[in-house]
Amino acid sequence: MTLNSDTSLLSAALDRVIPPVDDLPGAGGMGLAGEVVKRCEADSRFNAALTTVIGALPSPNDFTALDDEGQDGALRTVESSDPDAFGLWLDVVYAIYYMQPAVHRRLSWHGRTPQPEGNVMPPWDESVLEVARQREPFWRQV
Repeated sequence: MTLNSDTSLLSAALDRVIPPVDDLPGAGGMGLAGEVVKRCEADSRFNAALTTVIGALPSPNDFTALDDEGQDGALRTVESSDPDAFGLWLDVVYAIYYMQPAVHRRLSWHGRTPQPEGNVMPPWDESVLEVARQREPFWRQV
């Protein structure tokens, strides 16, 4: 699916599934619609999911004219009519959203890899092998 430059419906839908919290904009308000389209277009399964979800929603003007309950209802209808497509679409949305530095700051998440500068492992404790070392071999020597 190619949404071209009109991502208003997708942006509105993104703001309903991940709404703003305090000073953090929702997923649509962060401008993530273009990235969602780009990621979905790179994989036919996700592209089909995006096409299904957006195609099942009312037109951009009709969707944005709905109140919050109406928009949520429209999204719930899509989810119940095609849960697999909706789930795949939501996977892409969440993955992109939780990669955003602003979200990391909001969650106080460092966002770095666990090693080499992340989680410190305690020194190896050889005593955990004592029981195994005392056990008679239960294998056959070849």
